[in-house]
Amino acid sequence: QAFGSKLVAMALLRVVVGSQSEPKLQAARAGFSRLLPREGLELQVAGVEAESGVSAQPRGQDETRRGALNRLAAARASALGAEADFCMAFEGGVEEDSAGRLVCFAVVCAQFREDAFISEVRSATHSLPPGIETLINQGIELGVATDQFFTKRVEQGYGKASGGTIGALTFGVVDRVEFYAQPAALSLVPFLNADAYGLKENPLFRAATQA
Repeated sequence: QAFGSKLVAMALLRVVVGSQSEPKLQAARAGFSRLLPREGLELQVAGVEAESGVSAQPRGQDETRRGALNRLAAARASALGAEADFCMAFEGGVEEDSAGRLVCFAVVCAQFREDAFISEVRSATHSLPPGIETLINQGIELGVATDQFFTKRVEQGYGKASGGTIGALTFGVVDRVEFYAQPAALSLVPFLNADAYGLKENPLFRAATQA
């Protein structure tokens, strides 16, 4: 997906995501849209292939964070990313909680083109059924494990290709887009408050202060 032409009398905010996954693109769009004024800015979101450089199923905060940062760097290094105002990346991971049970979370990173600062946010955490834990501990990636464990729910439209693990667990009440959209929005807080964070002015900051 390439960027379209700039509309007359409307500022253009270009965002590149380090993934071509549709849920992640929708989540990035939702995150930015929640913080943008209703008029005056046209939002364009595009995805590029970006390697995480970590295992297919990251475990722990450190590996998951590295995956998100690697995807962000790859997005920025791409032709589209070099022209974008912002780049954003998502990485989902699992880790053991204090009780030794596997839980699921994500790390979202965002960066403005003219600033070296990278905003990092961790999503909410949710539990996993013991059956999915067992499959993951056998080396199966979370999405595949979800589809294997919830075969009937996949047939009903809930699974890796649609709402993700959280979609299967909630019967679609909360899907992967919603799960990612809130941390996507929260990752933009420093840019929205650039003066308070000592960052360079950016389109989000200018839109907020001029609204």
